Amino acid sequence: MENFIGYAISGLLVLSAVLLGLLIPGGPIENRNFSHIAPAILGMFNTFLTVLGIASLSLAYFSIGAGNLALIASAICGISYFLVYALDLAKIFPVSPDKMPITLFIIEVAGLILAIPLTLLSLYYLSLPRSGIPEMDISASTINSILVVLLIIGIGIIAFATKAAMRK
Repeated sequence: MENFIGYAISGLLVLSAVLLGLLIPGGPIENRNFSHIAPAILGMFNTFLTVLGIASLSLAYFSIGAGNLALIASAICGISYFLVYALDLAKIFPVSPDKMPITLFIIEVAGLILAIPLTLLSLYYLSLPRSGIPEMDISASTINSILVVLLIIGIGIIAFATKAAMRK
């Protein structure tokens, strides 16, 4: 049962990252105008969202091994997804003069709902005594290579999303 929970957390992290990725400004779904928000604020927000998505994909691997740090980080990701979607659905931040498309609304509600079991399962698994779960073995050079690639991809996403959100 323990290993199933790790895989469930991993799956929820990947699904949450995919849903968030679908909402990159300038993409097929998120096309609202945020040009009235300062570029620095949009850049910081897009940086947060990009880090959240990339961290979720990275944690998907480590959550299977059920290390305490990975489970704490997974719970934090779940809370972050919940807050991002709740703030947008409640029209608190980011606010756009454009109406929210129905597809965007549906994806945000789905992301909000998925954030709940992600958070709760991560916290629950953290509270369990875990034994016999295999260590996740990955070399430092592999981690460094992956981090460089993720950094380059992240910078590209942030630049694209911020520019797309600033359209007039």
